[in-house]
Amino acid sequence: MTARGGKKRTGGRRANYAPTVDQVGYRKFLPAGWANWLGFALFLFVGGAILVASVTYIADAMWADAIAAVLMGAAMMYMVYLFGTTRLRD
Repeated sequence: MTARGGKKRTGGRRANYAPTVDQVGYRKFLPAGWANWLGFALFLFVGGAILVASVTYIADAMWADAIAAVLMGAAMMYMVYLFGTTRLRD
């Protein structure tokens, strides 16, 4: 009880709008659920492999293949970003 005789208030209205623990700092760029971790890891692996292949294409002067590999690698890394930052809804 408070001095006015009502219930003790905790938090307040602004506490409802505070970000959750996994949406602050570096953790907002990491996945939250197991499905997001799985997609994050798989796309990171495949995207990294494609980017390494693009470097070998550039070294061999296969320019059309290098451009395609860089574009696909960038698309895979964008998927890594999406899997890392998207939060699952309950």
